[in-house]
Amino acid sequence: MPIRPLLTTLLLALTTIAAATSYPVTITHDLGTATLPKKPTRIVALGPHALDLLLSLGIQPVGYGEASTYLATPAFGSPIRNIKYLGSRVTTVPTNVGDRYHPNLEILMTLKPDLIVGENYASEAYPQLTRIAPTLLFKGTDRDEWQRTLPLIARATDREKNYAAVLKRYQQGVTDTRQKLSKVMGDKKVLVVWTGGGDGRNLFNISDSGDWTGGLLEDLGLHVIDANKRDATVGVEGLGAMNADAIVVLASGNNTPTRARADWTASALASRLPASRAGRVYFFDYHLFRRLRGPIAAELIERQLLRTLAER
Repeated sequence: MPIRPLLTTLLLALTTIAAATSYPVTITHDLGTATLPKKPTRIVALGPHALDLLLSLGIQPVGYGEASTYLATPAFGSPIRNIKYLGSRVTTVPTNVGDRYHPNLEILMTLKPDLIVGENYASEAYPQLTRIAPTLLFKGTDRDEWQRTLPLIARATDREKNYAAVLKRYQQGVTDTRQKLSKVMGDKKVLVVWTGGGDGRNLFNISDSGDWTGGLLEDLGLHVIDANKRDATVGVEGLGAMNADAIVVLASGNNTPTRARADWTASALASRLPASRAGRVYFFDYHLFRRLRGPIAAELIERQLLRTLAER
């Protein structure tokens, strides 16, 4: 597979890196600029996307912000010992700083961070966050987003060589997975949707090749259907109108892949779709496929896709 133009540009740029970051350094992010007077060592991650990016660079956070439904430790200020999918890579015991949208400012202050990294979901709290520590907030939901933001985080943390290794590993994983998936998927058209389930109406939201999930699957050689309905909500009848050869269903919220499969099977309309009759409806966890959105998530998704699609 030829390397995509964005990745080619980044790889060429990285080959010229010769010197470590010189501090103070000013980084431009989605909400402005942040100046770091020295190399940060106490870093807080607001959300799973930020955590994926930091861990990929070899950075362990002192604090982590996340929705309580995804943590085994809901109490603010307490140590987090169980983080879904990424926990095995966290060697410290980060402190729960609260929701990634509106973290607990008092707890953040007690951690004395010298850098806060998150997404622009935390934009309302941004003025308060900057009073505690230099803060970098990025949009991370679109295709190729982390490839644009991770070099900035790497520069802020003096980890540019780490980023070069991350990008190389990512590209190799994409190439290997694409080759294996092509043997079983070929030119089949794939529809990607997610559902919270449980409402009895079988409603689905649509992903396309412009967002993180659809973009990754496109990079992996799957032909994602673009219906000009990104994030639109449709019923089973709407899914049928898209003429998909295969459907990827992501279980979101309190839903699970097992429950999503049971709901799908119980629907007479869903069971009659061509993808259902061909045995090409696949069920995965929304949290992994849409919330982490970084190089570690990509690697884990590749493994799941190969186990579920290629090994059948």
